[in-house]
Amino acid sequence: MMLKLRKSWLKKINPRWYAPTNKNYYSLKLRSQNLLLLSIVVILSISISATAITSYKIVKGLLLDSLKEQALLKTRQGQDDIDNWLALRKTEIKTLANSVVVRSLDWPVMEPYLQSEVKRLQPFLLMALSAPDGALINTQGGYTNVNDREFFQRSIAGETVAADPIIGRTTNQLQIQISSPIPAKTDTKPAGVLMGGIPINRVVEVIGNLHQGKGSYAFALNSQGVPIAHPNRELIGTPEKAAQSFLKSPNRRLVEITQQMVAKRTNIELAQLDGKWSYVAYTPLREANWSVALIVPQENIESPLQALNLLATVLGGLLLVGLIGAWRQLQLYEQISDRAFVSNQQAQELSKTLKELQNTQAQLIHTEKMSSLGQLVAGVAHEINNPANFIHANLNHASVYSKDILDLLKLYEQTYPNPTPEISDRAQDLDIEFLAEDLPKLMTSMQVGTKRIRQIVLSLRNFSRLDEADMKFVDIHEGLDNTLMILNHRLTATPDRSEIQIVKKYGDLPLVECYAGQLNQVFMNILVNAIDALEEASEKRSFENLKTNPIQIKLQTQIDKLSHCAIVQIYDNGIGMCEDVKQRVFDHMFTTRPVGKGIGLGMAIAYQIVVDKHRGTIEVDSTPGCGTEFTIRIPLTSKN
Repeated sequence: MMLKLRKSWLKKINPRWYAPTNKNYYSLKLRSQNLLLLSIVVILSISISATAITSYKIVKGLLLDSLKEQALLKTRQGQDDIDNWLALRKTEIKTLANSVVVRSLDWPVMEPYLQSEVKRLQPFLLMALSAPDGALINTQGGYTNVNDREFFQRSIAGETVAADPIIGRTTNQLQIQISSPIPAKTDTKPAGVLMGGIPINRVVEVIGNLHQGKGSYAFALNSQGVPIAHPNRELIGTPEKAAQSFLKSPNRRLVEITQQMVAKRTNIELAQLDGKWSYVAYTPLREANWSVALIVPQENIESPLQALNLLATVLGGLLLVGLIGAWRQLQLYEQISDRAFVSNQQAQELSKTLKELQNTQAQLIHTEKMSSLGQLVAGVAHEINNPANFIHANLNHASVYSKDILDLLKLYEQTYPNPTPEISDRAQDLDIEFLAEDLPKLMTSMQVGTKRIRQIVLSLRNFSRLDEADMKFVDIHEGLDNTLMILNHRLTATPDRSEIQIVKKYGDLPLVECYAGQLNQVFMNILVNAIDALEEASEKRSFENLKTNPIQIKLQTQIDKLSHCAIVQIYDNGIGMCEDVKQRVFDHMFTTRPVGKGIGLGMAIAYQIVVDKHRGTIEVDSTPGCGTEFTIRIPLTSKN
């Protein structure tokens, strides 16, 4: 039957092959052509099949690698959140450990100071001072010895540590102990250790929000392979029960993965957990000896491969479908290559962002304070703005209403010139003539007052600029004026100090592309330092000297046409700086103020904003006793 069909098909292709004449010749020719056609078909089929199989494996491998990389990238995002949080806590403790109060090692003096810092730095439950022998006293009145604790052993060796979570001996809570060595005044060895205990809630929150598809979950292990955050709370240590390390799990694959996590490796592996195949993406933390793992069910990652598998099955049976499939897979290969390229670019951008974050960890405390202050200022301005606008708007109506009432009262006096004795007595008591004369003046003064409130609120909102996180073209003069408006209470004269005069010499500046809120912070830091210097100078001058040579701040702006920069110069005739202070004015943690008045980050932050953020320059010129001048150069358009 098949032979008849093949003959019929060949006859339709070329009827001459089956002509009655020269039968033997055409039969031999037919066999040769059939063999050639079969060979071509076989070779073509083998080539297409081999190409299809190779393409299938390549495409499947690329797609699977891309999907696995996405899971690993999400795991790194969770790791970054925890690392940034721990870095901020470590910076806070290290800053406190280097403060003058803590370095005094005088506990009666330190205790109220640390208690206030616990209230200010809300994540901390307590703070404690450890002597070199391990004796510890904390702000909750607890005494113990921590000579055996990891945080003490590492910090007394000179390291700032985020140790494995433990049950606090005072709080009886699972907490992370952040510690830093306290520098000795003379010896190179630490004089003690400052420790702060924080709850593990933030780590649990990040781990709880880390997932990729249905059925996925995440957990975190400490340096011993013990869970410190896990959806199954029974696996986490509690005051009543110690947790078991995953290194002792009966699941051999889980033990192998835990060993890799404890060794601070990064990878994604396929393993059978709880009777179900899942991909385990894990990566270590930078700020602690912990690791984060994301468990993603196998079907969540490999579901996009099902269509590819079905296509490969069809390709094995049908030549035409194989050709179409090869063409389709080529398209898929191009798409996946593009996707892999995009994923690679995203990974590079993420790596670059991480480096930038690492470079700014030393300034996280000040940045967080300024952000909170900006939010507070914007919030207060918003809350004041609504009632102020309400009062200001209604004062216009009140003025009209009061005028109408006074006009009506005059009309009554004209119509009824002889009032009753009771009305005459009441009018005399109220002094109607004075009220009629003073009430419009009162309404006018109230309108002036509400207008002033609205101007102050507008200055506060413009200064905070919380809605301008990106670079925008702004008026620098507006930022200077808003900053001066906010500092107006320190510029006006009081019984204790003289007035600080403001001299403005604004040039014709165009709009400048910059981070407006951050640039306002630079102006604020410089002007506050100038006011402090002028107040100190005024205390050393006589009244006659201040009258002939008043204390003042000069603000001057201009354009440098050669470098296409806006130049802002801020000068004060205060006490000035010596050469040593001038050389270190932009250093981190350097300050000439007494304890409690500053931590030495204001000018360092200003330098970073101008130089790193805006690619500009900031210079200081000062002579002791003759004042100080800061010169800021900001490019008119961003160089970033």
